[in-house]
Amino acid sequence: MFYNDFKMQQQMATLTKERDNLAQSRDAYRKCFDTANLILSEIKSKVQEAERKEALLKAELKKEQIELPQINIIPYVDSLLENKISEQIEIKNQPRRTCAIASYPKGSHEVLGKVAHLAQIEDNKAAKVISWHLGSDMDCVVTLTTAAARRIFDETQGRQQVLPLDSIYKKNLPDWNRPLPHLQNGRNCFDPVGNPVFARDLLTFPEHQESCRTVFGLLLRDTIIVDNLDAANHYRKEIVKIAYCPTLLTREGDRILSNGKFGGFQNKAPAMDQLRGMVFGAPLPQYYYNLSKQIELIQQYRTAVVRLNKANEELEAREQSLNSPKEQKKKKELAEIERNLKSIEKKIGMTPTDRCRKSPLQPEVLDMNDSPIPPKRPRREILKICTAQKNGSHLLSQRDGSKPQLTSEINGSSGKKKT
Repeated sequence: MFYNDFKMQQQMATLTKERDNLAQSRDAYRKCFDTANLILSEIKSKVQEAERKEALLKAELKKEQIELPQINIIPYVDSLLENKISEQIEIKNQPRRTCAIASYPKGSHEVLGKVAHLAQIEDNKAAKVISWHLGSDMDCVVTLTTAAARRIFDETQGRQQVLPLDSIYKKNLPDWNRPLPHLQNGRNCFDPVGNPVFARDLLTFPEHQESCRTVFGLLLRDTIIVDNLDAANHYRKEIVKIAYCPTLLTREGDRILSNGKFGGFQNKAPAMDQLRGMVFGAPLPQYYYNLSKQIELIQQYRTAVVRLNKANEELEAREQSLNSPKEQKKKKELAEIERNLKSIEKKIGMTPTDRCRKSPLQPEVLDMNDSPIPPKRPRREILKICTAQKNGSHLLSQRDGSKPQLTSEINGSSGKKKT
């Protein structure tokens, strides 16, 4: 009997050790496969993101009237990009109006530059008359602080005009969103002629937009430009009936001051060449900026396509790796390990859900409910009852003068008479 128990314990120990080794191998394989699946999922997410970015940029290019082929995308995009860049360079190198005033060196971020360099005007006629109207202000250096203006004043021994923006009373500056004076409550008070427009609305600012709005709001105020002198006189005559009329300039070079005075040499702009370069430069044409936007989109699209191709190649390589004979062999090995582990667990009475089931290799445990001897707690209760009966019989015998006798039956046997 003891020999059989010992042999059974040895078998149980061997099976348990083999089960533990198989479980470790199974966990290692599963961890390897889980890591591979996680990497595959990340690559798929990368591909989806690259596809979304590529589709978004393709739609933006379609809005710019740029169609793309379905195949050989990279060579086509490279050729398109080269053509767009060449066209942009050609436009930039075309002759256009420039300001001949020498720029002031910006030794500090507090120096914005000369007025003539802060804005550009596309229309030649408007550029001529506005530049002439501003006159000597074109050469004024604009600074953010009075300290910077004072430093320039000292460096040039007072010969350079300066305008510090921190000394401007800004509440008197015009509202750039205010409509022309002939527009009252959203409707025309009269039908203007000559295409009136605020002079400040013809300016474009390459940089420092907010500061430039302050500068030219101060210098131009509500000056209006119309086509010719007749249109200017008509506009002024109608405006003064309802409101104050600001200075009027014409594209032909005439000026009507805010007090109504016009004519004379001082109110007529000279020819462009007589301004000696003191004129606002012309901005690059809008097509140049459209090309810049297209070039940027094409470059972004090319990057997105390269990234998408790379992600697809990585995904394909990963899927091929997971389907390789080596990986298939690992899967078979894992399946074999799981079958062996299940067989061993069945032998030792264990399952993944119930590992405490009886096994034929385990010794049978005796159920205490089948024992002829009652458990301790019931035996104690029976002894208590017997003691109580004994005490009761003893008291009764003393009254009757007879000897006490107790007969009890415990576990099916007759008790002995006690004296």
